[in-house]
Amino acid sequence: MRHLDTDIELFTAALTQVRIIIRKKDGAVVNCGGSIQRYTPFTVKIAGLSYIRSEFDFVVYSPRR
Repeated sequence: MRHLDTDIELFTAALTQVRIIIRKKDGAVVNCGGSIQRYTPFTVKIAGLSYIRSEFDFVVYSPRR
């Protein structure tokens, strides 16, 4: 799984509409689903909900094969 940390990584994920997993910094999964609708230097909006970038990790979903 690839972590999205920088603005360019978030921008690329938003353009390609990949599915994002949202996790707390301790690793607990908060939400498994959706593409990035919008991001700012402080928040990321996925599936209608905004998440604070400093409190969550954003990971590209890649199904196991």
